[in-house]
Amino acid sequence: MSQQIYLPLGGKYPIPYEFDADTMPVPRGHSSVLWELRDGNLTAAEAMIYLCMNHGSTWNSGATWSMSVRYLSELLSPGMSRSYVHKTATSLKNKVWIETIDADNPSGNRYRLRHHLCAYKDVPVDKDGKPLTFAVPRGPGGPLERCFEGDISWKAALAWISLKLKSNWKGWENTAGQTESATLLELSKRIRISLPTYQKLITELTQAGMLERLTPKSQPAIFQLYPMPRPKEDAPRKPIRPEWVKGKAIDTDGDYWYSDNKQYRCPLDDYLAIERRQRGGGWKQVSEYHIYQEMPRAILTDFERAVLIHCEIKSSLDTC
Repeated sequence: MSQQIYLPLGGKYPIPYEFDADTMPVPRGHSSVLWELRDGNLTAAEAMIYLCMNHGSTWNSGATWSMSVRYLSELLSPGMSRSYVHKTATSLKNKVWIETIDADNPSGNRYRLRHHLCAYKDVPVDKDGKPLTFAVPRGPGGPLERCFEGDISWKAALAWISLKLKSNWKGWENTAGQTESATLLELSKRIRISLPTYQKLITELTQAGMLERLTPKSQPAIFQLYPMPRPKEDAPRKPIRPEWVKGKAIDTDGDYWYSDNKQYRCPLDDYLAIERRQRGGGWKQVSEYHIYQEMPRAILTDFERAVLIHCEIKSSLDTC
């Protein structure tokens, strides 16, 4: 069975991707995964496993789809054996960063992530009152996709994401995607990796076309990251999922969302726990293969849209 945590991209990249195709949110601020990594409360491996799970999750609910130890190991190899992934995931559970929400799935466990490891009232928020996040490129050219394809190591992907956190992503056109000035020693300490290893990661990312050093080696480093944010003169970008806007109406009985053809349903807060109507009138949960290969894609996007809206409304009511 093929688990689809990322868009298959077909192997090595002959040409670096200059602009980001899409982005995903990653928590930032105090009590976030990169904050705790910098402070020594997480290892680099724990942070990377968390970021992979975040990549394959619904942001509002924090729920991931199925991720077996074997699958995560294959995504992050070399350097992440099955036993090491199992040990690391167990450590994340013990530290309360993740919890298992579906241990009986034959395709692998499903998890729920904590975006910030602190009390709800202490979660850092932006000017709109939403938990702090920063955008990481997703899709062709993204750091995790290139890691999953074997183009770069998992440590290089982690180094790139850490650099992105401290970059001028939405700045002036001639500085967009440039990192803040810092020594390599300072940067290596942020992800708890030795300086010699970090220097090799910078070389690896440079050769992969994912960054370019803009300052001499005698000065603190400033990097240009690739893929870059799109130029301001580009036409306004379309919504990430335009089908959400024009999706068909779906019904609910208060416990499940039902597809427009009434043949599929999912719980109000989990769009991947999809069931299919049986000939006798009952319901049976479908496999991930069926979801991604046989079920109409529009049904999945309608379910995801409904669940996200439901979670947003529920979250706003809980804070009132």
